[in-house]
Amino acid sequence: MGVNEHSWSNERAATLKDVAKAAGVSEPTASVVLNEAKSGTRVSAKTRLVVTEAAQRLGYRPNALARSLQTGQTNRIGVFTGAGRLDSGNLFYSAILGGLFDGCTAHQLNALVHTSGSTDEYLLDLVSNRAVDGLVVHAGQNSPILNLLHELRVPAVAVADRISRLPCVCVDDAAGGTLQAHHLSILGHKEVIYIQAYAPLQSAVLRAEAFTSHAQSLGMRVTEFKAPALGVHPYLSSSQLDLIVRRDKPATAIVAWCDLLAEGICQELFDLGIDVPKRVAVVGFDGFESSYRRRFELTTIRAPWNEVGRIAVSMLVNLRKGASVPDTTILPITFVRGKTS
Repeated sequence: MGVNEHSWSNERAATLKDVAKAAGVSEPTASVVLNEAKSGTRVSAKTRLVVTEAAQRLGYRPNALARSLQTGQTNRIGVFTGAGRLDSGNLFYSAILGGLFDGCTAHQLNALVHTSGSTDEYLLDLVSNRAVDGLVVHAGQNSPILNLLHELRVPAVAVADRISRLPCVCVDDAAGGTLQAHHLSILGHKEVIYIQAYAPLQSAVLRAEAFTSHAQSLGMRVTEFKAPALGVHPYLSSSQLDLIVRRDKPATAIVAWCDLLAEGICQELFDLGIDVPKRVAVVGFDGFESSYRRRFELTTIRAPWNEVGRIAVSMLVNLRKGASVPDTTILPITFVRGKTS
């Protein structure tokens, strides 16, 4: 083997068989001592000591799966998203996962993130065979994961979007929409464009309904559009631009269902020479806190996505213990005045 090559064959982990051989006992005996296996085999204190010392000498670590079969717990929770994949650059998922990981640390759990797709086969691999003790789900009402959870009796908690059959941790989407409308009304806006999510997410629907209802009660006219699919540009259609540049009652504000869309809209307006916020105000929803300075300091609704993740883990722990949890936990949001309105 060359000097720049590496092989794992000489560094494999010690097995239960290795320990049993070194201690001069059978594998079942070693398993009773090291994996807390239930057996009719009685093991003396002297034999336990010999097995333990052999395990330490060889660097043996107990088999987590073997222990889970005895205790009924893996100390792992799974994370499933109906999107089928997790974009590491998506700040929403980053915030949710950050909270989940914090929650797992607090409860001495590990997180298993599911990224293999949404077919029944892959989902069964995630939740069957005691792979996880519970599941955090971000998916729609029709996701195939729901029937599998019911059949396999795996406790689960939904995040961000309510799912009728699961307890949910979400943010106050309706209050966020109301605050957006109140803010634009104070600034004197009368013609507003609202750009809704491409997919019918319940959280997005609640935001839009609350905004439109409150805006209309305050004398504003709202024209609603659907955003293009994720990754499709431009964000602003010709119909929306026509409303902005028309002479008679032009739209002077745009509300986006999320910050990612709001930032893209700000960039497109900038490229077109349309001043934000003097000509058009832009308001988003999410309020992600970042360590880097963004080009546009959005006026937005700050949602505590990190906290959503932490609470979801705590709820899973309680469900696993047999305790009851609230059907819906709604966390408060905060209005943030930026430089785009």
